[in-house]
Amino acid sequence: MDPVTAARAFVEEMFPGALYAFVGGSVLTERRTHTSDLDVVVVLDGLAGPYRETLRWREWPVELFAHSETSLAAYIDSGFDERRPTLARICAEGAVLTDRTGGRASDLQSALSERLSAGPSTLTSGQAERARYLLSDLLDDLAGATDSGERAFIAWEIVQATARTALGVGRGWLGTGKWLLRELRTHDADLAAELLAARDDPARLTVVATNVLERAGGRLWEGYRSQGDPFHRPLRHVASGELSGETAQSPGMRRLAAVSGAATGSSRLWMGQTHVSPGLRSSDHHHGASETAIYVVSGTPSFVFLEDEREVRIDAGPGDYVFVPPYVPHREENPDPSEEAVVVIARSTQEAIVVNLPDLRQH
Repeated sequence: MDPVTAARAFVEEMFPGALYAFVGGSVLTERRTHTSDLDVVVVLDGLAGPYRETLRWREWPVELFAHSETSLAAYIDSGFDERRPTLARICAEGAVLTDRTGGRASDLQSALSERLSAGPSTLTSGQAERARYLLSDLLDDLAGATDSGERAFIAWEIVQATARTALGVGRGWLGTGKWLLRELRTHDADLAAELLAARDDPARLTVVATNVLERAGGRLWEGYRSQGDPFHRPLRHVASGELSGETAQSPGMRRLAAVSGAATGSSRLWMGQTHVSPGLRSSDHHHGASETAIYVVSGTPSFVFLEDEREVRIDAGPGDYVFVPPYVPHREENPDPSEEAVVVIARSTQEAIVVNLPDLRQH
């Protein structure tokens, strides 16, 4: 049985209701070996939380990535941010196994292929200097090494650091293990060959690594300084009249941002207000990977979510607190016909993540 047929049978047997699914990785290429597994991405409706599982199915080794559409998008974005788009490659370069959504799988493939072709963003000056410093420091260690074992370990670190530096300054994607070599071969096949040929020859390796350093701006050791003083940064004051409506919104409510990456430079926290007018309700939504804490300032808002496929309602009042876990669909309602409901919200992400949904059963 060929890999695509096997993967399709696996999904049909194990996840008959999957929205869509992909198989990708080495098993679909000429690099396939007897140990290659089926890298299968399955997108499910109503999945409580994403997971990764390694298993064996009918003698096939399977690396399974189970996601909702929301979590898949979040994990893919995280891979792009880290310059290691492993999950994106499986989806974009793999085969569609099933699609019950009328074409969203192929649409996703097209969108991801464009992002992969565009390459990562240019390194910041700080990132480039860090790469130059690390490689320069390793080369100094290699030059001074007297222990053959240490020299071997340092040399291999130089091989990898040289590859990462070349990919970084050349706007190539990164990888780990065999994928670092594959990305380098795609980006610069000659450099990949030179590194492999020089890995056991310190003098030759030094020349190859130094040439890459020259591309990046040259050696950097003495005078390198990594800026950052977390202990003396100024406090930021956001007055009540300075709250911004330029943040993610849901129909039926109004959000105002106070503390955010854009407004205050926060990196792990978002705070703001939510206003629900008398007698209105928000659309159903969730907040992605954010944990959300809510403090009721005024009014009597209700918070509705599903538990065992049944709607559960939390009725709150001034001074009450409510916690919303990541990815949990919910909505806010204001049953009061005359008073606006106002709450203060804190989230565990830099910006307000809002994913509006057609109903509470959707993820």
